[in-house]
Amino acid sequence: MRPAFLRNTLSLMISGIFIASTASPIVAIAAEKEMQATKTTASKKTAKKLGSGIELQWIDKNVRPQDDFFRYTAGKWLETAQIPADKGRTGSFDALAELALNQSRDIIQELAQRKDLKAGSNQQKIADMYSSFMDEAKIEAADIQPLQSDFALFDKLKEKAQLPLAMAHLARLGVGMPIGAGVTQDAKDSSKYAVSVGQGGLSLPDREYYLKLDDAKFKAVREAYLVHLEKMLSMGGIENPAQGAAAILALETEIAKIQWSNVENRNPVKTYNKVEITKLSELLGNFDWNTYFAANGTGGKVDYVIVRQPSYLTGFAKLIDETPINVWQTYFKWRLLNAYAPLLSKRFVDQDFNFSSVTLRGIPENQPRWKRGVARVEESLSEALGQLFVEKHFPASSKARMQELVNNLLLAYKQSIETLPWMGAETKKEALAKLAKFTPKIGYPDKWRDYSKLDITRDSLVANVRATRAFNYQRMIDRLGKPVDRAE
Repeated sequence: MRPAFLRNTLSLMISGIFIASTASPIVAIAAEKEMQATKTTASKKTAKKLGSGIELQWIDKNVRPQDDFFRYTAGKWLETAQIPADKGRTGSFDALAELALNQSRDIIQELAQRKDLKAGSNQQKIADMYSSFMDEAKIEAADIQPLQSDFALFDKLKEKAQLPLAMAHLARLGVGMPIGAGVTQDAKDSSKYAVSVGQGGLSLPDREYYLKLDDAKFKAVREAYLVHLEKMLSMGGIENPAQGAAAILALETEIAKIQWSNVENRNPVKTYNKVEITKLSELLGNFDWNTYFAANGTGGKVDYVIVRQPSYLTGFAKLIDETPINVWQTYFKWRLLNAYAPLLSKRFVDQDFNFSSVTLRGIPENQPRWKRGVARVEESLSEALGQLFVEKHFPASSKARMQELVNNLLLAYKQSIETLPWMGAETKKEALAKLAKFTPKIGYPDKWRDYSKLDITRDSLVANVRATRAFNYQRMIDRLGKPVDRAE
């Protein structure tokens, strides 16, 4: 995962020119540097001859372009390219991502070796987050201990009225629950934030993995998942792991049965259901919403929520009644263990990787630890690292150059709209009004995220990740009641 400040920044199509954000903000900056370096080298060789923007050596002339243009332009590359053992794909953007990853590592490792970092600074937090990940000896010694206090909390659950409290607690730790609540823009009033409530809680990638009983592929995954569950529960010290594994699979299967399909979830009208807080009990009667919202931080801040899948909540109410409390206890432990396994000792990391990457994704080899450490910093402190990356690799002049290019594109759009012969005056007026509201976001934000309230030390990796996830969760909750930040 790359820092978030450059994701989804710009997408324009004008006269055959396509400018788009990549999955990685730092990759976009790396691409800019690479392009500049290439241009500088080329200009030194010749001031007259310009090279093609197409990699001609990959063209497969055995394929007619009118039959399969993609195979024609990239056929030889497809035949020779090798996917690295620690990846599920490869391509030009992946090469840029690798370049950015190495550049980020240089920044992080330089900080990690310094002894003069100011306590509480972003540099100190980056260095300590990375160092806590790389301290394998301390992680091995801790083993499952960092999760034991949460396990003890779940053991104290005696009645189903306590389930909302446990679910809200796990949500703050970044653990997906059968009911999830998040703060997003109200789809029918984009000037304000609203709480959205929806389905979740599955450990396999999609509900189809549980429901396609006769599909050989999904059946094999379910069998492997059951074995994986039992191993993880056993390593976590959870009693009766075989029984617990079967109960979890059965519970998640029932959750999958009442969930909406991907097709239904893509319907923006069907998934917008505005419900007053006081009427939520009509959907999920025996679920204490007041306790849940008080625990997740939204209590008293909103008078309505957007329910994405109303029938799912109704079905989940019945599932709460039908499922024994001890199954919920084991399920909560599993969901926490599953979410934090990559941060624990080697036995948990390996078992988690063998199922989630080897079995599910066909990736045979885990990434080197330093890569996972850099990714952890990027997930936890994205804009803190991004700010340092920008200072080193993306000067203000580069951002200004891109801003000028985008402004020219917007001007071209304006001129095109104004001169279109087939567009009426009222339509042009609306189109120009829409164009005027376009907000380009290039390279990095004008205002960086404030991490001053986040505490990071070298003592515990799990504690650091818990802290960052709780910090980001609270940041999301704090949006409620405030104007939408359109510059974010």
